[in-house]
Amino acid sequence: MTGPTFSESPMAAQPRSSSAEPVVAKERNSQCIAYVTDAEYAFPTIMSAVQARFHSAAATDICICTSEGIPAFSELEDILATKRIRLLDTSEILSSKLAPLDAGHFMGRISVSTMAKLVLPEILPTHYTQIIYLDGDTQVVSSLEKLERIDAAPGKFYAALDYLALINLLEHGKRSSYFNAGVLKFNRENWIGEEAFNLFLTNPELCDGKHDQGALNYVAGDALILISNKWNFPKQFLHLADMQSLGIVHYMAHPKPWHGTFFPWSATESRVYRDLRRESPVFDALYRGIGIDRQLVYKFRSIRERIRSAVPGRYQRPILQDALWGNYPV
Repeated sequence: MTGPTFSESPMAAQPRSSSAEPVVAKERNSQCIAYVTDAEYAFPTIMSAVQARFHSAAATDICICTSEGIPAFSELEDILATKRIRLLDTSEILSSKLAPLDAGHFMGRISVSTMAKLVLPEILPTHYTQIIYLDGDTQVVSSLEKLERIDAAPGKFYAALDYLALINLLEHGKRSSYFNAGVLKFNRENWIGEEAFNLFLTNPELCDGKHDQGALNYVAGDALILISNKWNFPKQFLHLADMQSLGIVHYMAHPKPWHGTFFPWSATESRVYRDLRRESPVFDALYRGIGIDRQLVYKFRSIRERIRSAVPGRYQRPILQDALWGNYPV
C-alpha cells in the first residue's frame, strides 16, 4: 500500500498543519471528518483517525464520537488532543436516540453505533456544516484534499458504489447505484439520515438486512451523487489496484488488518496497528484480538483467495477501471 511508511507516517510525523499541540481555533472549522465507535472498534477507529489527520488540511477537524463508555477516556482524550483529534463523549445522547433499536430490532446482538451516522447532525457541534463520515475499519492512505474541497449542497450527499454493486457489474454486467455507507460526505442541512433512521424504525424489512446502508439506499433518490471508489476502495480488489491512486481503503467484512496479514493486503497494512499499540499502553488496552482458531480460518481463506485471484480473466480490468475511475465529480 502506498502512502507514508510508518516511520514517516501519522505516528511519527506531524499533520499538514505542523503543530502537534492541542488547538483552540480562533475561528471554528466548518468541516469535520467524523467517526462513531464503541469500545470494540475504538482501536482501529483511532488508527484511521490518525491517518485522516495526517492526510487532511488543518481547516478540517477530526472527531471521534463514542456510542458507549471507553476505558481511560480522559487519558485517551488528552493523547488524541496532542494529535489534533477530538474525542467526543456522545454516548448519552446516542444511547437515548438509539435505545429503541437496541431494545427492539438489534436486541443487543449488533452495535447500535452502526446507525449513528444517520443522526450525526444531532451529536456533532453545530458549526460543522460539511461532514465527511468514515467507518472505523478504513485506512486513509493518501491526501483527502479533493474530497475535502468538494462541497455537498443541502439535501445532497456523496458516496461510492458498494462492493456488491461492483461484483454485479463485473460478473453479470449489471449496473446499479447501490452505494456503500462506510464513507459519506454530506451537508448537515437536510441530511437524509433522519428519514433513513425513521424508515428502519418502522419498516426494517425494507432495508434488506443492511441496517443503516439499506435504509440510506432506500431513501436516497436524487440526493445521491456517486463518487469514485478511490474514496471507498473495497479491500477485496486490492490485488487489482494501482495503490498510488487510492485515497481510502475500506476493510469491510472479516478478516481485518489489525488481526493479521491476509490476502489481498500486505504486511504494511497490518504493521501500522502493531506500531500504534506500541506507542501507548492506552492504545494497546483498546486492542481486541482474535483466537488462534479464527486466525487459522482466515489464513486458509487467504490462501484460497490468492489461488482464485491467479485465474486469468476472472475480472475484466477495463470494466473495473471504468467503475472505479470513471466520470465522477471527485
